[in-house]
Amino acid sequence: MIALDVAMVARERWGRLAPNERRRIAEIVRKGRAIDERDKTDLKRIVAKLELLDAGRQLLPIVGGRRRGRRGRR
Repeated sequence: MIALDVAMVARERWGRLAPNERRRIAEIVRKGRAIDERDKTDLKRIVAKLELLDAGRQLLPIVGGRRRGRRGRR
């Protein structure tokens, strides 16, 4: 269930990007470490649109809550 929740949040975030932004991320990732400053700037701009910190906050009650329960009984 956790994997499904994570996948749903990731899909929702990915869907926020325009098709040209998704293609641009794919281009940059294919280059690997050989990216220039323009690529880095584009990547930062696009990743900021994904709001990953907010996605983490959205998933924290799902993932974090279950983990705490197990830890207390050790």
